[in-house]
Amino acid sequence: MRRYAFPFAVLWLLAPGLGLNGFAQAPQSSAQGFAPLELTLAYSADRTNGLVGGCGCFWMKGGKAETSAYFGRGFSVVAEMAGEHADKINSSGESLSFVSYLFGPRFSFRAQSRLTPFAQFLAGGVHGFDALFPGYAAAPPDAFAFATGGGLNVRFSRRFALRLVQAGYFQTDLPNDGNNRQNHLRISGGIIFRFGENRR
Repeated sequence: MRRYAFPFAVLWLLAPGLGLNGFAQAPQSSAQGFAPLELTLAYSADRTNGLVGGCGCFWMKGGKAETSAYFGRGFSVVAEMAGEHADKINSSGESLSFVSYLFGPRFSFRAQSRLTPFAQFLAGGVHGFDALFPGYAAAPPDAFAFATGGGLNVRFSRRFALRLVQAGYFQTDLPNDGNNRQNHLRISGGIIFRFGENRR
């Protein structure tokens, strides 16, 4: 099943640029201020642990892209792809990179203002590379991952908004010769492109 998740994520994220808006915009906005489809491009920083039994923490940096489709009553479905990298994460000077692809629901709280706070839960997979993983001569197969948290958007117009901040817990299950689990604190922010906001 995992082999089909990656191309589905790419198709979902590229839908606006490929002229698939008829498909992507099938859910229609039911409240003023919500757009049926949003595409977000963001910078992300990730504080994670590399060693079992302690922190051994380091920062990973990268970016992410997400598409959200609004279904009404504050609920959206989100597809997110992110890539992050860190150099010299331990005494041997190893690096680490990964690409994650996550899907799940989001609930947005809409007040009579341009600010929209939200909370979400996403689950999917992660692919690690540029590092030595115990038991694997090359990059390991994709592993389970999930993320939970929230953020705050500010709307500037019908077409553009800003992701002021997004923060949350992110877990990956890549092999590490221990519990095969990494705990991340991920922070991000970026720009949002909005398609088809209700004019009412």
